[in-house]
Amino acid sequence: MKLLGLSTLLAFSAAAHAVVIGNLSSSALIVQNDDGQMPYIIDSDDAAAPKKRGLSYNDPNLTKNFGSKLTWAYNWGQTPGNLPKKYNYVPMLWGLKSGLPNSWHANAEKAIKQGATHLLGFNEPDNAGQANMSPATAAAAWKKYMQPFAGKAKLCSPAITNGGPPAGQAWLDSFLKACTGCRIDCIAIHIYDSPSNVAYFKEYISGVGKKYKKPVWVTEFGTFSGSEQQQVAFMKQMLPFLDGLSSVERYAYFMDGQGILVDSSGRLTPLGQAYNSD
Repeated sequence: MKLLGLSTLLAFSAAAHAVVIGNLSSSALIVQNDDGQMPYIIDSDDAAAPKKRGLSYNDPNLTKNFGSKLTWAYNWGQTPGNLPKKYNYVPMLWGLKSGLPNSWHANAEKAIKQGATHLLGFNEPDNAGQANMSPATAAAAWKKYMQPFAGKAKLCSPAITNGGPPAGQAWLDSFLKACTGCRIDCIAIHIYDSPSNVAYFKEYISGVGKKYKKPVWVTEFGTFSGSEQQQVAFMKQMLPFLDGLSSVERYAYFMDGQGILVDSSGRLTPLGQAYNSD
């Protein structure tokens, strides 16, 4: 174990939108977000390089072959299944369909007790094929189902698409305006485009951080076009960018599924190997 130098510590604090407010030992630091909420403890050995990379998954059995670079996971659901304990699980209230809110409070409380530090709310409410909610409906639902957890966990905004108005950021702007008194600790976004359009991905993600001035969670990003070689090249360009951009707090490629990051047995594909690399 080692104590961080001041310059390294300050660099981490800036990247994590946090300040160090004390220490417990030579290897543990007490860190507080810059909004003054929820102090938490980190190991100083890991403090210089906060880990952002995670998995979006449906089958937890397909998450087992990834290394220590990946630290968290979510499945668009409320319970992790048999997700390996090495991942910090983040539950989501996907939307208002199929009675999902009925089980939310108990499942979110349980997840927090088991170590969940964040909660995700509403999957692509700006998309008719997903949660499909108006900003006003989403704001009312947020106040009823998400806001009660303010102070117990960090609350990430509804995950919007990168579509144009009235979807995407236009939808989020209307939601934030309608959601008076709501606690929003981080902004969740999804973004898809061509693997050759890396500049667009970088510009869009950077712009979200600058606009909303909150930590950004890229909970889905990817491309469904191009060859495997082009997709791997895209991945190798995006990972250093996401790891280095201080406004991005966490990100997850879409997805840990067969034919994308893994095969049917859970072995990493070339794209999965790229995502698993340093």
